Parts: sequence; C-alpha cells; structure tokens
Amino acid sequence: MVTPSTLPPGIQVYLTGRIPLSGDNYAGIGLRNTQATLTASDGTTTITELSDGRDFQGNSIDDGPTDYFVLESPSYGVIYIDDNLNGQYDAGIDTFLPQVRINLYDSAGNTDFLMTNETGWWYFDNSFLQNNSPGNFTYGAIIDVNTLPANGTRTYQLTDGDNPFIPNGTLAFNFNMSHGFVSSDFGTIEASAFLDENNNGMRDTNEVNVPYVDFEFIKDNDPTSALIINSGNDGIVRRFDSNPGIQLNDVKATLTNNSSFYTITTPDYDDITTTINQTFYAPFALTENSSSNRDTAVYLTNVASPNPGFASRCRITIDNRSPGISTGNLQFTADPNASILNVFDQNGNDLLVNGVATATTFGFVMNYSIPYFSQKEIDVVMDTPITGVQMGDVFTHNTTILPTSIDVDSGNNTQNIDISVIASYDPNDITEIRGPSIPINLFSTTDFLEYTIRFQNEGTANAQFVRILSSIDAMLDLTTLEMLSSSHSYTYTITGNELDWYFDNIQLVPQSVDEQASQGYIKYRIKPRAGFSVGDVISAQARIFFDYNPAVFTEEWTSTFDSSASINDSRENVTVYPNPINNHNELHISQLENGKFELFGVTGIRLYSGEYHEGVIKLNNLSPGIFFLKVIGNGRSAVIKLIKE
Repeated sequence: MVTPSTLPPGIQVYLTGRIPLSGDNYAGIGLRNTQATLTASDGTTTITELSDGRDFQGNSIDDGPTDYFVLESPSYGVIYIDDNLNGQYDAGIDTFLPQVRINLYDSAGNTDFLMTNETGWWYFDNSFLQNNSPGNFTYGAIIDVNTLPANGTRTYQLTDGDNPFIPNGTLAFNFNMSHGFVSSDFGTIEASAFLDENNNGMRDTNEVNVPYVDFEFIKDNDPTSALIINSGNDGIVRRFDSNPGIQLNDVKATLTNNSSFYTITTPDYDDITTTINQTFYAPFALTENSSSNRDTAVYLTNVASPNPGFASRCRITIDNRSPGISTGNLQFTADPNASILNVFDQNGNDLLVNGVATATTFGFVMNYSIPYFSQKEIDVVMDTPITGVQMGDVFTHNTTILPTSIDVDSGNNTQNIDISVIASYDPNDITEIRGPSIPINLFSTTDFLEYTIRFQNEGTANAQFVRILSSIDAMLDLTTLEMLSSSHSYTYTITGNELDWYFDNIQLVPQSVDEQASQGYIKYRIKPRAGFSVGDVISAQARIFFDYNPAVFTEEWTSTFDSSASINDSRENVTVYPNPINNHNELHISQLENGKFELFGVTGIRLYSGEYHEGVIKLNNLSPGIFFLKVIGNGRSAVIKLIKE
C-alpha cells in the first residue's frame, strides 16, 4: 500500500503489479500537492508524476503531463486527534484513533458500519452499496463520537472533514477523507444579539436576546473560511476555536427577516483571539426602528394526523417578534368531524378545564398576552370517529388572531390546514401545508410554500442532539427563507442549497417512555423563484440524525402547480376504470389520451410518476390501500381517488 500524501517529494517507490493509491485528500482523479516517482522493478520509470509538487520556496512544480491508468478506487480515510490544532492530518504528530465506529446508511433504510483499524484508518470497498437495490444512490456515513476515547466529558469537536460525510464518489472526486477531532484545549466564541432599550451600547440586566440573526465567523481574515450560523429561536450561537491565542477571528452580525424592525449598532468584532477553555462573548446591540412597526403572526402545525379511533393533535403558535407585549384574541375552528378533547398550553394545563379558553360549536376562543420575542404554543387534541370517516378524507382546521396591540401585517393573522385521514402513522416526515396539488390561480409571486419536518425518537435512550439536513429544490429562492416555529430550541446553517438544523442538548426521550415528549418538529416557509407554471414540480426530503446513528430519511414530498380547475374537471368529466383496481395492472382514463401521471398516498407522498399513452396507465406491485391519481393531458389535469383491494 502506498500513501503518497505521507511521502516527501522525489522519493522512489519500487512496487510490482497493481498499485493502489490512497490518501486523506482527493481532488479530481489525482492527489493534491504531492509529488512522487514510482519505478518498476527493472529500473524503468513508469509513472513520474502523480500531481504537481512544490519547491522549497513553495512554488508549484510542473514537470509535464504523465499518462497513467486510473480506476475508480475504494475509499480510505483516517480519524485522528488534531494535536497540533492545524486542521489537517500530520502523520507522526497527530494521534490516530483505532476502533472508531462509522455508521453507514442509505435512503432505503439499510444500515451497516465500519471500524477504523489499529492505525486509525478506515476502508470502504463499496460492498455495502452493491448489496442494496439498483439505483439507490443516496447514502452516507456518520462517525460515532461516542466510540472515541473517553475523556470524561466527551466534548469532541470536529476540526477537519465533515460528519456525516459521503464515503465514496466517482474517482473519489473532491471528497475530504480525513476526520480530525479536538477533545480539549479549544476556545469558544459566543455571539448574541440583544435589544438595547436604553441605547447605551451595553447589555444591561433584563435586556433580552433578539432571535433569528445571522452570525458570520471568519478565520485569520480568510473570506473562504466564512461560516454563517443563524441563531434560530434561541438567540445565541457558539463557535469553537481550535487554535486559541493564535488564530484571529472576525464576527459579523446580519439581520434576516427582522431587518425591517431593528438596526444593529455594534460594530463587527475584528481579529479577536480566544483563550483555552474560556468563552469570548460577542454581544451585538440592536435598536428598534419604530415602536409603531410591530407584528404578531399565527401558525398552525399538524403534529399527529387524524386516524379513526385515535386522537389527533395540532399546534397553534402565536409568534411575537416585537419588543413589546402582544395582546389579542385567538379563535380556533376544528373540522366538524373532529371533536376537541383537550386544549393544552406549554405547561400542560387544560385551558378548557381552567376556563382560560371558552368552547364554541366547533372550536374555542381565548385571549392571549405574549412577552417580548416569545411564542405561545397551544396544543389542540381531537378525537377521530371510527365510523363515518375513511382514509383519504380531509380534515380542515382554521385558526385566527385578532390583535389588540400594534400589528402592521394582517396577512399572517389567519391560517388553514388540510390534513388527510390516515390508517398508519410515520412520525418522521416532511409536508407542505397546501398538499401535493396547488391550483396556480390561487398562488401568486408573493406567496410562500410552508414546510413542516416532524421527527420522533424511536430508539431506546434519550437523543442528546438531533440534526436535520434538507436539500432545497432549485426552484426555491433561499434568500426568502423564514423560520416560523419549532418544538425545541435550534440553530441552523446554510451551505450551498442545503439547510442544516441543529437541536443541541435536546434530550429527546424515547417513544417507549413518553409518546408525546418523544416528538419534535421544525416549520419554515420559502418562496418559489419567479417563472413557475402549470406542471412544475417542487420536491422536498429530509435526513434526520439522532445522535451518531444512521440517518432516517423522510419520504419525498412533491408539490405540483395545477391548472385552475383541476379538481372540478376530475369530478365532472374524467374517470378511471377499473376502480377499485383489484388485480388489474392497467388503468384506462376517459377524456385524456396522452400525458403525464403521478400517484400519491393518502399522506401526500408521491409513489409513482411517468407518462401514459392512448389513455392507459400501467401500475405494477401496488399494495392494497387508498391513493390519489393525478393525470395531466390535452391541456387539462384531474385528481381522482383510487382504491386497490
């Protein structure tokens, strides 16, 4: 085995036969900043260059092109303690870590694991992928930090590489295959933003944090090192410095969706250094632009879907992002088929029992008063009848606030939610509030798509942290992203088109201990880019990590922009037969001859999609159940309820 990244320039290596090359960094089809000469046993040089080297002055050396045969190789990597705190693996200096576990996962739910060998290296030969179904290319690996050497507190921080990471790619292109940790001797920067009510530029007692602020961290004045972390609803961000006392750190603050309310008055922090095992505090003062520019919003989230014979649950969130007391009246109306059982506040008090809320015919009303930058959460528990309701029926709930305090935007004072009746329950999913079909005449360029990602700890121990990764569809505009509500405190970052939420120290209990307390969610909204049209499809999916376990993949959710009268057309003119399907594989469509189709489950998840010709759709291996078939053709579209016995 030859590891060129550990060889000095100019060294000669005598090997015969196939020569597998590996290293901790890959770029293109070669290796970075490495120069070596491989010489055959007869003394004739067969490969004189693997990649450009550097001379003693650090200049690049290019001794001309070399032709050599390259195979797609397995992956190698090393896990180590970054003892010299330079963010890269240095053989002979850094401490390698044997017997560290790496959990493998894929989107089909298959899992496996690797262990590092006695010198800290791991080897991935693709056998895990080859054992999976063809075409399943979504996979990854996550290092179980709990298998690193015990140091009392397990405060390991990653200084080199990613976790989770992709263990292989075509020709190992552009993947960093080293993973360095630091277990102590690091400094901490804590950034926060606060409302400076007396305008003195200093945080005083009782001055509160302002949420949803972007904090940018830059190392040694190098813009390429910039990392932006949004404080989420917690208002505080912490960043570790692996080179305390030496590394220069810049911290900048930027307002996101609060920019119309406040102005940052504290200058950026420039060239600060940290101290080992101590925290440098970087508070940013904010002042209110105008006391007459305040707003309260309400959101409605499906927490547990209606299931005949079981209770469902929705959460109402009243959001006060203003520096003043928000007051008003809340009204909730449930679907006539859902009977309200309880209305709980954040402390578990039943508001109907203690008289805070007053029951109405199909809902309740109550007054609210919410402090600065706070959210009031109310859980509505409803009974779903066993008779008169079936899978695929849709329950519609509504909530509205009538503010008595200053409220500049009435457009976010009401919300409806449509929820399909289900027969089974998957607590890890992503959904959009409008459902899979959006009539284009009811959606404008000022409207948002509103997503909810739900998660539940189905393990056997508390989850110390939860991490959610979700790639944003190219049709969505990331600059319009707004966080709405969540079950727990979080921070998030954006890398490229990927959102990364982190729930630190969440202590999420297992489902077997407490069904309700084992669940969580994150809710956000985002606008499509201009130019969307009928037939456009926007997809969403999430990967959910509980501690260092393999990812839990949600089903893919799709939202399709439909023509204005799609539902009416489907009921009056377009039919599908046979329906129920029985054992037939072919469906025949009246009125529409050629076009596209999509098949959805009752929860809105797209199961199949494709084209049909001469009015015939072929569906194979369809399990019994209720489905919704959307067909597009001849300039029209239709949605039809479909039954498979």
